[in-house]
Amino acid sequence: MVRTDAQEFFDMGSKFHEQGSFDDALIYYQKALDYLKNSDDAKTEGNILLEVGNIYVERNDYENGQKYYQSSLEAFKKAKDYTGQGYANTGIGFILEKQDRYVEARENYFDGVKNFEEKNDPERLANILSLIGGTYEAQGAWEDAIIEYKRSSSIFKKIGNHGRKQEIDFLIDDIQDKRSITQTSRNEKILAVLYLLGLITAEVTVTYINKEAGLVIEMVILFALLLNSSLNVSYNYSVMLRSMMILPMIRIIGLTIPLMQIQTLYWFPIIAVPLFAAVYTIMKSQGLTRKHVGIIWGNKKIQFLIALTGIFLGTIEYTILQPKPLIAVLNPVTLISASIILIISTGFAEELLFRGIIQKNAENVFGTIAGLLYTALLFTALHIGWNSFNDLIFVFSVALFYGYSFMKTRSIVGITFSHGISNVFLFLIIPFYASTLYHLI
Repeated sequence: MVRTDAQEFFDMGSKFHEQGSFDDALIYYQKALDYLKNSDDAKTEGNILLEVGNIYVERNDYENGQKYYQSSLEAFKKAKDYTGQGYANTGIGFILEKQDRYVEARENYFDGVKNFEEKNDPERLANILSLIGGTYEAQGAWEDAIIEYKRSSSIFKKIGNHGRKQEIDFLIDDIQDKRSITQTSRNEKILAVLYLLGLITAEVTVTYINKEAGLVIEMVILFALLLNSSLNVSYNYSVMLRSMMILPMIRIIGLTIPLMQIQTLYWFPIIAVPLFAAVYTIMKSQGLTRKHVGIIWGNKKIQFLIALTGIFLGTIEYTILQPKPLIAVLNPVTLISASIILIISTGFAEELLFRGIIQKNAENVFGTIAGLLYTALLFTALHIGWNSFNDLIFVFSVALFYGYSFMKTRSIVGITFSHGISNVFLFLIIPFYASTLYHLI
C-alpha cells in the first residue's frame, strides 16, 4: 500500500514536472518520499530523489541539485541499481562540470561509465564518454578529448546510431582544427626551454663536476616546477610542469638513498617504487585512465613487432656502453627474474612516465611533433650520467622512435617491452657473449 501511494504521488509529480510546474512537482515528490521513509523500496526512492535533483538543476540551483543526486546515488547503491547509479553519477558530474571542476566531474563520469558497463548499456555508455571528452576539450587537453570522443563514436557506430556518430565525429574534426591553431605563449616556450636546460645542467654537474652541487640544482628545479605549476598558467602547461617534477625527483632519490651496499640490479625497482607512486598521483590529479596513458594493446601485431626491436636496440647500445652484467651467472632462473625486474622497473615505469604522461601533456602544449621532440630531449638528458656522447645520440634516436610509435598507436605496450628487452640484452645477455659477438663481427 505504501509503495502504491508513493508511486501515485511520484506519477503526479512527474506530470507537473513535464508541464514545467516545478513547485507543484516538488510538493508531490516530497509526499512520495514521506511515504517511503519507513519502506525498503530504495529503487523508487532513488528515482524520486533523482527527479528532484533534475528540477534543481533546471533551476540552476546546483547546490541542492548535487545534494539530491548524491542522495539518489546512495539509494541506488542500496538497491544495486546500476542504471540509476549511472544517472546519478552523470548528474553529479554535470554539476561539477558547470562549476569548471573538470577533474572531479570526470571522476563521477567515469563512475557512471562503470555503472553502464556493468548494466551492458552501450548507448548511455557512449553518451557519457562524449561528456568526458567534453571536459577534456574544455581544458584544451586535445589528445585526451579525442580518445574519449573516438570511443563514443565507435560505440554509436556499433549500435547503429549514425546521427550521434556524425555529431561526435564533427567534434573530433573540430578539435583537430583547434589543435592546429592553438599557440603556446612565448613566455611558456621560454620557460619550457629553461627547464630543459636546467635539467641538462644538473645532470652534467652530477656527472662531471660535483654531486652535491648537482643535487642542489635538482632541488631548485623541483621547487621551481612546483611553484610555476601553481601560478596562473594554462591547464595544459600546468599539468605538463607537474608531470616533469618527477624527473628531478628521480635524481634526488637516486643521490640521497644509500644504494652502494645494494646489488646494482635492485637499484632499479627501489627507484621505480616512488616513480610509480608519483605517476599514480599525477594520473589521479589529471583524471587519467589507463587508456589515456597508453596501457592498451591496440594492434597486437604492431605491438609485437615494436617489442622485438628491443633485441636490436639492446645489442647496439652494448657496443657503445659495454657495461658489466647485472647478474653473476647466466641461467634460466636468474635471467627470468632479472628480466622481469628490468622490464617492469625500466621498460614499464619509464615509458609510462615519458610517453604515457609527459609526451601526452607536451603534445597538448606544443603540438604532436614539438611535444615528441621535447620529450625525447628530456629523456636523453637523464642519460647524461652514462658519460658517453655516442650513447646520447643513440638514446635520442630511440626516444624519437618510441615517441613516434606512441604518437601513432597511442599504446605503450610495444615500447615498454622493447625498452625492457633492450635492457635485458644490454645488462644480462650480451655481456656474457660479448667475445663471441665481436668474433662474429
